[in-house]
Amino acid sequence: MQSGWARGDERKLDRRKSTPLEPVLSLRAADVQPMPSHVWVEVPIPLYYQGHAYRAGSRIRLTISAPNGDQPIWSFGETDPAGTSELSIANTRMTPSRLVLPVVANLPIPTGLPPCPGLRGEPCRDYQAFTNRPG
Repeated sequence: MQSGWARGDERKLDRRKSTPLEPVLSLRAADVQPMPSHVWVEVPIPLYYQGHAYRAGSRIRLTISAPNGDQPIWSFGETDPAGTSELSIANTRMTPSRLVLPVVANLPIPTGLPPCPGLRGEPCRDYQAFTNRPG
């Protein structure tokens, strides 16, 4: 339902502007730090405002890609990144990953699910379980 973008080397948050539900990247040149090798670091990826009613039984799938992945254009000052990227995501008790979304309680949803296909980007397929596998 929404996309978020962040460069790993521009991961520092603006602490004055950020909240748990609205991380705001600093984007200051002084805060740029290269990604360290062989060390997990937190890289917040803001998901910009959206208004979508997830109904009971809905499932959310999170897809994370790197430049030259599934986005047709990456505009981080380079539209054709050189080389390849390696993307690793921690998901252990010591290095947990999380997706934080706000919940608006008791909001009536006046309509049922739209017909499939009815929304742009709607997958229109039955749910299939996915299990992360180490690369």
